[in-house]
Order: sequence, then C-alpha cells, then structure tokens
Amino acid sequence: MTLWRNLVVALVAAFALAACSSSNDPEPMAMPDPEPTPEERCTADGGVWTDGSCISAADDAYNTALAAIAEAETEAQAQAAVNAAVEAGISAAQLRALNAAVTARTDALAAAAAAAQRAMLVAGAMCEATTEECVAAHNALIAALQGDVNRLAADADATNAQQEAAQEALDAAIEKRDMVQMAMDELDRTTTAGREVGEAMDAARGLETDRSAEAIAAAKVEIEEARQAAGDDDSYAERIAMAQRYVDRAEERNVVDMAVMAATTAADGLTESSDADAVTAAQALIDAAKMAVADAEHLTDAEKAAHNATITSDERLVTLAKNRNDAAEAKRLADEKAAEDEEKRKANEAMAATAAKLYAGISAPSGTAGSPAVDDRIAAYNADDTAIVVSVDVNPDDTTVPTPINLSEDEDTTVAANHGWTGKRYADPAGGDMVEAYVYSNVAAPEPGDKFGQVGVTTPVEGYEYGLNSDGELAITSGTNDGANVAFTGVTRTAGTETFHLPDPNDVTQSRIRIPGSYHGVSGNYYCTPGTPADGCSAAVAEEGFTLAGNTWTFRPGNPEARVMDSADTDYASYGWWLRKAANDGPFVASAFVGNKGDAPAALDATDTGALRGTATYMGGAAGKYALASSTGGTNDAGHFTARATLNATFAETHQISGTIDNFIGADGQSREWSIKLNDSIVSDAGVIAGDPDDTNDTGAQMTVWTIGDGPAAASGQWSGVLQEAGDDNVPQVATGTFYTEYGTAGRMVGAFGANVQ
Repeated sequence: MTLWRNLVVALVAAFALAACSSSNDPEPMAMPDPEPTPEERCTADGGVWTDGSCISAADDAYNTALAAIAEAETEAQAQAAVNAAVEAGISAAQLRALNAAVTARTDALAAAAAAAQRAMLVAGAMCEATTEECVAAHNALIAALQGDVNRLAADADATNAQQEAAQEALDAAIEKRDMVQMAMDELDRTTTAGREVGEAMDAARGLETDRSAEAIAAAKVEIEEARQAAGDDDSYAERIAMAQRYVDRAEERNVVDMAVMAATTAADGLTESSDADAVTAAQALIDAAKMAVADAEHLTDAEKAAHNATITSDERLVTLAKNRNDAAEAKRLADEKAAEDEEKRKANEAMAATAAKLYAGISAPSGTAGSPAVDDRIAAYNADDTAIVVSVDVNPDDTTVPTPINLSEDEDTTVAANHGWTGKRYADPAGGDMVEAYVYSNVAAPEPGDKFGQVGVTTPVEGYEYGLNSDGELAITSGTNDGANVAFTGVTRTAGTETFHLPDPNDVTQSRIRIPGSYHGVSGNYYCTPGTPADGCSAAVAEEGFTLAGNTWTFRPGNPEARVMDSADTDYASYGWWLRKAANDGPFVASAFVGNKGDAPAALDATDTGALRGTATYMGGAAGKYALASSTGGTNDAGHFTARATLNATFAETHQISGTIDNFIGADGQSREWSIKLNDSIVSDAGVIAGDPDDTNDTGAQMTVWTIGDGPAAASGQWSGVLQEAGDDNVPQVATGTFYTEYGTAGRMVGAFGANVQ
C-alpha cells in the first residue's frame, strides 16, 4: 500500500505543476494509470504470488525445500534443499521441520534400498542349482535375515509376531541352504574328496541331535579325513568349514549346557541349612554360566534367551538362600553383640565394685618400717633381706597393733623390668587374706673379675681370685666360700636338700663323688668325700645357690685361667607397691614403699653434697595402684600401673627437686593419658626430699597434681623420697620415693618410683 500511496501523491504533484506552467488556454487533463493487481502488489511488497495467494519469501523457500526433499533420491540432495532454504531466511521452526523431513526421507530411502537388496537376495536364493554360487546366495540371505532377527530382538517396540516371523524366515533360509548343500554333497560322492566331505557333513549335521563326546570325536575325525582328501582343492573349503562350525557349535552348546546345569544343580540344592560358602559357590557357578552364554559364538538368540531364563530362575533361588543367610548372620551378630554387651555390663559392674573397694583402700604410706603400730600402712625388707614385711592396720578405728606379714618371693611369676629396674613379686603363701607386693630393684649386672686361681698357691696373689692346691682344686669351707657361688649342672631343685651318691658304694676303689657344675661362674667339677659312703654328700638350697653340708668338698675348674663372675648383686635400692585383699571378698588396703636391700646404696655425706652446684636429671620407672570410682555412670577403672619417672634436681645453696610421673600403662596393658606433677621440694644435704622451697616453715612432704587428659585436678596428696649413693663427683646416683595423689573425689593413686642419674 505504501507504493500505491506514493504513486497517487506523484500524480497529484504532476498535475499541480502542469497547471502552474500552462498558458491561459486550458489543456486537456491526463488520465491516471490503472490500479495495480493483487499479484503486483504482492511482488511490490516483497512477497511471492503462489496459487492465487501472497506468501512470504521464507514460506515460499520452505515449501520449495519441502517438495525437493520429497523428490530427493539421495540424502545429499535432501540436505542441499535445506541449505537453500536456510539462505532464504526460513525460521527456526521451519528448519526443524525440514530436518525432520530429511530424516524421514533418508529412512525411506534406506528402507527402499533394504527392500531392494532383500528382493535381490531372495531372488538369488531361489536357485535350485547345486553350485557354490547358489550356496553363497543362500548364505547372503541368511546373514541378512539374521540381522533382521537381531534388530527386532533389540527393538522394544517390536511385537512377538514380528520376531517370530523373522525367525521363521531365517530358519526356512537355513533349511533351503542345507538342502542345496546336501544335493551338492550327493553329487560329490562320486569322487573320493567329495565322498569324504559328504561324510564329514553328515557326521557334523548329526551333532544337532547327538552331541555326545563320541559323536563329536567321530565328526572331528571325519573332518580331518575330508581335509586330507580335499588337499589343495578350494572348492571343498566352504563345506569343510561349515562342518567345523557344526562341531564348534556342538562343543559350545555342551559347554554352555554343562555350565547352566551346574548352576541349576547348585541352586536347587540350596536349603535353609545351606551356609554362606554354599551360597557363594552357587553364585560363582551362576556367574560362570552367565559368562558362558554371553561368550557363546554359535548359539542363536533364542537359545541364549532360554539359557538366560533358566539362569535367572537359578539366581532367584540363590538370592533367597543369601537372604536367609544374611538374616541368620544378622541374628548371630546381634546375639553375639548382646552377649558381648552383657559381658561388658558384668565386667563393668565387677570393675565398678573393684574400683569402689580399691578407692576406699588406697592411702599414702604411714608408719615406721620394722616397728608395727596402730594405723600402719608400711612395708620394707625384713632384717635379713629375705622377705618383704607388710605392716597394715586393717581396722584403724581400734587400738590393735597389726601383726607384720612376711611376703616370700614368688619364683613362679615373672614380672617385667620397669625402665631398667628388675621386677619381682612377693606374696603371702598362707591362706586367708591375700597379700602381695610388686618390687622393682636397681640390680647391677655381674661383671668378670680376676682369673680363677694358681695351682700350688695357698694364698691368692694379685690378679687371681683363689689359691689352688697341687691338684688344681679349691677347698670349699662350708658357710665361707659357698652359697651364691655354687651351681650344679642339671640340678633344678628350688627347696630342700639334694643328695649325691657314689656310682657304686661297695666299690672301695672309689672314695670321692664327682658332680659337674660351676663355682663363681667358672665351670668345672665338684668333688666330695662322704663320711659314710652309703649316705653320700648333700647340699641344701640356699636363698641363692646351695649350701654345701658337711664332709669334704673341693672344686676343680676346667680352666684355672678363666675369669670368675661376680655373684648376683645383693645390695640395691628398691621401690614398689603392696595390696591386701581381705578373705571372703572383704575390703582392700593398698599403699607403696621404698627400701634398700643389703648395704647399698649408701647415704649421702652431707659435708660433700652440701657444696654441690649445678643440676642433675634422674630417669626411671614408677609403679603403684590406682582407682577411678564413679557411682553416677562415670569412669570405673582400677588396678596396678607402671609409668615413667623423671626428676630434675638443682644443687644451689638450697637444693631443690621436682618431677613428673607419666607414660602410664594401666591394668589392662593399655596406655592412659595421665600425668602426675611432683611439686617443688627441698632436698637436704643428706638427700632427704621434703620441705617447701617457698616456705621454710613447711618442712613436710609436698603436694602433687594429677592430670587426666587436659584437665588437672587441684593439688593434693604428698610425695617424698631420698637421693643417695654419691658418685665420684658427689652427685647422688639414685633417687627413690613414694607419692599419693587424688583426682577430686573421683580418683586415688598411690605409687613409688626409682630412677638413676643421667
């Protein structure tokens, strides 16, 4: 319409101009051009006139492309039409429609080509001639039909009727091909090669009904004979290969059948009593059957489907059995957990009871060793260092002086060393109350000494321990040279008296008894002359070694130049703890102690140590009893512990020392996140640890701080000890002591420590 309005305006302007420029004589008026047609107006507006209507250029390009696609003979032609439409400016929706049309046309062309190909294959397979070409035409058709079967099997929209029709067509083509092949076999039987090939084909085809091992073996023999007869004649190659495929198919079917049968047998055999191993074994057979079917190259899809259906059924049985086992296992685990929980509950109850009793019975040492008194909680070595004596007042409310309890060494119980200090257990062998002590001692290891002795020298000279008679023997005086030095080979007696006899008491030529052993660590032989031959000679078990009783004893070393070994150390510092359990599940009493056995270590000389300066660090072990008791559901833990002890001494004008007990191992053998701080204390010139460095009026034992995890308790309890055995530089070599601490109202601990200077 814009063009039409412009044309009218132009005509009016032209008429006006003509009027202005004319003479007075009137001119005849020109007639206007005729009105444009609809087609002209369409064209003027940029449209396209088609079939009596005006459409846009884009719509026209779209219609043109759609028609071209419908007539396209190739996919390329169809795509070219789309490209031309795109250049004409079609919309996105039109482009999608054209692309869909191209896809539809391409599918139609492919379907037409496939139909033509199928028609050609069908036509070629209609041959009846007994030729290789005819067989090849059938094989081509069979391959195409197999493709149809496979596509329909994978197509979720395919109907059962379509799949069955495709399979029937495939089976018919195979049957027709085999008939042609059989006819060719009959013709070839007129020759040796043909006959052998035909027999091979017959044997191979027979495997479709008889797949026994014998039939397969026979077919293989026939095929091998056919190969030999055919030689280089390739005209028989296809039929021999076909016969081999029948054999391969038969063997494969047997393998698959056996795998599936094994899986089915295992699955069917599962019962409610089948265990997890049986279920696992059945599942393994099912997995093997699945793999056998999946890997099969000669089975049809229908055969595979049948096997897979059987396997699926078997797997359901296995799943049921597995579910039963899982349920049974879950119940067993639940029962076990319930039993464990019950055991834990009982153990916790027992521990709570033990912790409560031990908590009530733990206390700091009190009293004086060797002087029994009311309220005693003390232990020490007895006067002759043969036992641990415990003095404990079990009823502090009365005024009865406790009777000391002697604890003997328990040689049947091994106690591990604690930071280098040897461990021993002592116990009361009597019935009734159970009293025991664990003692850790700073026992020095034996060291080699002088040579044993010189022959013919009555008095030992420098470098030799003994003088030997002219026979090279040492006379042993009872009670003087015996005891810890005496050991007999093969004698394991731990108490009583061991008696030795002459081999033949009636043999007057024998006057001495020979007993192999060692003296002072040197091996050799003992000789004893019994007063009465029938009585022999005896030796009594001593605290260490043997005491030689009566008669005349000598010892001849195997090598007089061998060096003697120092006897076991009998002078050392000790620390430990003790526990009394009253009979009939009565109360507990526990505390700690320190003591010295024998003559060492020696006390400090105040004159020398008073002038000491510098510092010293002592490291060793600690041991004792502990109890964490709660009646409100908190921690209940009790028993004996071992730990590490570290002390730091400063020898200034006023000697001071502090320490830490840490690296705790509890009664269960597990570590505990505990530490005990031993607060600063005064050390006297004589080595006694007691007194507050900041308060000269406080001369008692200083307090301790028990920390569990990151939480320290308030200062409590006490600790004390002694430094002793000055070294060549006057620095004390050994530190021992006891400590008692509390963790609020929840815990109590008592222990002792022993450490050596570093």
